Amino acid sequence: MELPWKSAETWCGKGRAYAEQGQYDRAVECYDRAISLNANVTAAWYHKGLALRDARRYREAAECFDQGIRIDPTCARLWHARGQVLYDLREYREAAGSCGQAVKLAPDSASGWLIRGHAFRKIGRAPDAIACYDRVVALEPGWVEAWLARGTALAAERRYDAAIDCYDRVIALDPGNANAWYARGTIQILLSRYEDALASYDRAVVIDPNHADTWYTRGCTLAALQRYDEAVGCFDRALALRPDDAGACYNRGRALQNLERYKEALEAYDRAFRINPEHPGIWYQKAIVLKKLKRYDLSLACFDRALRENAVDAEIWYQKGLLFFVLKRYGEAVECFDQALRIRADYTDSDYYRGECYYALGNCGAAITCYQAVVRKDPGNAVAWNNYGNALYQLERYEEALVCYERALEVDPENRGVWNNKASVLSILSHYDKALVCYDQELLAHPENADAWYNKGLALFILGRYGEAVACYSHVLEIDPSKHEVWSTKGNALVLLERYEEALDCYDQALAFSPDDAEALNGKAMALVYLDRPTEAVKYHERAQRLSNRTRAANPELGKSKGF
Repeated sequence: MELPWKSAETWCGKGRAYAEQGQYDRAVECYDRAISLNANVTAAWYHKGLALRDARRYREAAECFDQGIRIDPTCARLWHARGQVLYDLREYREAAGSCGQAVKLAPDSASGWLIRGHAFRKIGRAPDAIACYDRVVALEPGWVEAWLARGTALAAERRYDAAIDCYDRVIALDPGNANAWYARGTIQILLSRYEDALASYDRAVVIDPNHADTWYTRGCTLAALQRYDEAVGCFDRALALRPDDAGACYNRGRALQNLERYKEALEAYDRAFRINPEHPGIWYQKAIVLKKLKRYDLSLACFDRALRENAVDAEIWYQKGLLFFVLKRYGEAVECFDQALRIRADYTDSDYYRGECYYALGNCGAAITCYQAVVRKDPGNAVAWNNYGNALYQLERYEEALVCYERALEVDPENRGVWNNKASVLSILSHYDKALVCYDQELLAHPENADAWYNKGLALFILGRYGEAVACYSHVLEIDPSKHEVWSTKGNALVLLERYEEALDCYDQALAFSPDDAEALNGKAMALVYLDRPTEAVKYHERAQRLSNRTRAANPELGKSKGF
């Protein structure tokens, strides 16, 4: 259809009218008619480019601005528009250059400086971006977008306090700007001002309850503060707004995991995987949760998947090793801990559990090497010193074991278990008085420790303090009546106290549990002798003798004496 207007200017006017109505294709037709009448009218190329940009036909728009610039290279608005459309095309370097030409021609063009700043920020030139934003806010101090962008650029330079000042300026200009409150909270997180960040996020969601980013980061903040229940609530709000947010699903799972709600955490990780199978950490966290649920085979499979994705993560190897340790598959556990140490030589926990595996395998020499590596890196590790001592004890290197227990107690003097171990070594080394002090320390913390009472009784017995020894044995039997071997030992102490009738009662208790208890048979025979009951004494002595003969017959080597 032939339109009635004839001049290029008229066609341009008609095009602008269509563009204002959002009829961009009709607008472009008008500009084309204007250009067909006069191809050197820069206004036609300029407005056609704007219409094409509004229609998101960015490449065609850029060509129009290029044509206009060829006609008039001094036209600032063409350079500015070209920079904008190149920015839309994500050609940020070219956009920055085009806007640079625009502001050279028109230094007071705040929008030109703004787009140039945005382009610089996109290519990582934050200081140049900040300089551009400074020009914008100097020209137009009330431009909210410029203050927001300036804050983002300052944050990229880790100038966090200055960034917060920008967001505060936005809030002063526009108190209802949820994005400013959100950005302010995000910077406060980087400054470890978590409570302040939560206050900022609270303001943001009051202004805009549908601000999904705020709900998400608020959840992350609460999780960092170990307020996991509240964090789950925030992630739920974020997911209600963005159901396909894999990050929110994943972090919801982390919070549930910390709440020990493992089945729900597993469901969250599965959902995150369905949304984004490439989301980092899912397989690893699933492995940890499945381990907690004692679904060990599935946990191992997840560790394997996690390692296929990231075989250089020492933590994954370490955790897989711990699972093998739980399963008592010590050799495979050692392989995992070795791999973790190849990746991170300073991974002390891997050295420690490597030692535990060797100890469980009976290789105390290798265990000692591992514990030595731990205490070299971490001299304050009382548990490692204790277990180092245990390995030396097993190898009968008692003096060295004693040194380890003493080092453990220097670090943690309240560790009563170490006191007990130290007491055992001191007893073997015949330092019974010192051993008693250690047993007392252990029993102060754990008065129900039957083994400690028994060992204390043995030390007292050797020191000739038979009455106190009897009291210790009585404590053992009150705590654990099934320790029938204690009856014989208690009987021995009572014999030495000349409390023969009580001794007989103890031996009878021992024999009721074990009729072939040689120590009880001999002890009862001795007590009967002291009670002037020789006939009965002979009977029990002969029973003990027959038992001894049977034992020798079954084990001939026991009867042979060894030469020097």
